[in-house]
Amino acid sequence: MAGGLRIVVGIDFGTTYSGIAWALQSSPEDVEVITFWPGARNRTTPKVPTTISYENGRLLWGYQTPRFGEVVRGIKLLLDPTQEIDYAPAVQSKKILAKYDKQPLDVTRDYLQLLVNSAKETLRRRFGNALDSMEIRYVLTVPAVWTDKAKNMTLTAAIDAGIPALDVTLVSEPEAAALSCLNTSQPNTIKDGDVIIICDAGGGTVDLISYRVKSVRPLELIEVTQGTGAVCGSVLLDKRFENYLAGLLGEKTYERLSHKTRETALNHWQDIVKPNFAGVSIEDDDPYSQVDYSVPLNGVGDKPEIGLRGGFLNMPKENVGGIFLPVVDEIERLVQDQMLQVSMAGMRTKVSGHERIALTLEAFTISDKQAILLVGGFGSSEYLFRRLQSAVVNVTVMQPPNAWSAVVRGAVLRGLGGNQVGQRIARRHYGIKWRTEYNPQLHNETDKYWDSLTEKWYVGNRMMWYIQKGKPIFEDQPIRMDWHRAIAKVGCMKELKQVSTSLYICNLDDAPDHLTGDVFEVCTLEANLSAIPRKLFRSRTNSLGQGYYKIPYDIAMTPASASILFNLEFNGVSYGSVQAKY
Repeated sequence: MAGGLRIVVGIDFGTTYSGIAWALQSSPEDVEVITFWPGARNRTTPKVPTTISYENGRLLWGYQTPRFGEVVRGIKLLLDPTQEIDYAPAVQSKKILAKYDKQPLDVTRDYLQLLVNSAKETLRRRFGNALDSMEIRYVLTVPAVWTDKAKNMTLTAAIDAGIPALDVTLVSEPEAAALSCLNTSQPNTIKDGDVIIICDAGGGTVDLISYRVKSVRPLELIEVTQGTGAVCGSVLLDKRFENYLAGLLGEKTYERLSHKTRETALNHWQDIVKPNFAGVSIEDDDPYSQVDYSVPLNGVGDKPEIGLRGGFLNMPKENVGGIFLPVVDEIERLVQDQMLQVSMAGMRTKVSGHERIALTLEAFTISDKQAILLVGGFGSSEYLFRRLQSAVVNVTVMQPPNAWSAVVRGAVLRGLGGNQVGQRIARRHYGIKWRTEYNPQLHNETDKYWDSLTEKWYVGNRMMWYIQKGKPIFEDQPIRMDWHRAIAKVGCMKELKQVSTSLYICNLDDAPDHLTGDVFEVCTLEANLSAIPRKLFRSRTNSLGQGYYKIPYDIAMTPASASILFNLEFNGVSYGSVQAKY
């Protein structure tokens, strides 16, 4: 039957919702999105809530979690503290985590394990016992704007959830969205040389990235500008809605509302008001016309002066627009900035947006016309769509029908077809700290220090940048960082087994040549040099008769879509992977 076949499973771990898709390696055109979920009561949907509950000793997740109770929400926002926002569900989740003595990594692991197990159950229903002999590879998506540490935490959680380390890879969410939309485009809708701007607007983050289509069939993309993004996803609207209620009722009154009342109001906002709002200036005959909205708000007496009657709060569309305005303003700015970067790069532009923001690629039949491709949850917003239509001149803004699942579909395509992006643009500098021999004509005497093993004066804290911000990087061209270590022969075996090196980043446009407050350690690289035959090392003896090895070696750094791989090399020979500890 199906024995020996390979399945590629895509995982979109989202802020508010997550998704799974899969396909057989032998049938790459048939990507299937899982739509049946435990607790969904036979409702089919391409996503499952990113929620989990440990209450009363029961482990519940997704649609199983109670609407009111100790439910962990927004856990994805807690994985990257540098991007964290004051989102009430995430703040409440911190309290729940503390109660159960769990870290964000623990909860992410638990959720991913439940998500993957559910996917395996779906596959077992499809293939039966033959699934046991099938090879499964996983592709996990992460925001492009995340730090390397946050991306690695997500990968670690997936491995801890039971996915073998060698069977899982990371891909950035906007790249996955691009692969989904462009691989499934109709013939002649895009051409070689076209430039597509992907706008990925999700629940937590909004990522933008621009590609030149080097080849349509087979698809090969070239990143032409530095990707941009920010934490301005749809959860910010939820936070502003809560602030709106607190301002309307008064902070004390709002805080006295029961958790159930506040959750009911927020759920109604998320399920009814937010996805249906299309704007303020809409004609009455517009199919999206809505005078105002009603939000359930029990536990507060009637207050006609603010529109509260019979347990329902009337929200004029102008007030809803006020909640949307600053968030969409920021997305609009990001889109225009990306378009400017493309223009400055001298590219003929076609724009696509993903929040996955949706796009119908028929618009690309006009080769000299720009198009913004919107994909993702927030990308499906009618208001965002109309705002971008008004904001960009001579540009077609498009929302594809499968925008919400574009990222997870693209993850599968990445696993099936391998890397289809020939060039990426570095978002930051990457380098190492090194030392050089002291030169009185070049260095301050106060900076020098004595190395008793080599018996030389050195100056440390020099920076060598191997990846430069804004410059092209290539997945098939590893970058070699050259090192020289002096290790005493006595007791050298222990030290050779764990030689540590720090990797640094800098977000400035021009990185400094020495260690400053703008340079940050991103991880520690641990290499095992003990497998290298010691006869290949350079043997030295100092004036005290102390023998030592002088060891030149390289750490090859391979920049991928959403991760960096490290490998140890000596005299051009590979000696295994290097472990990165973030």
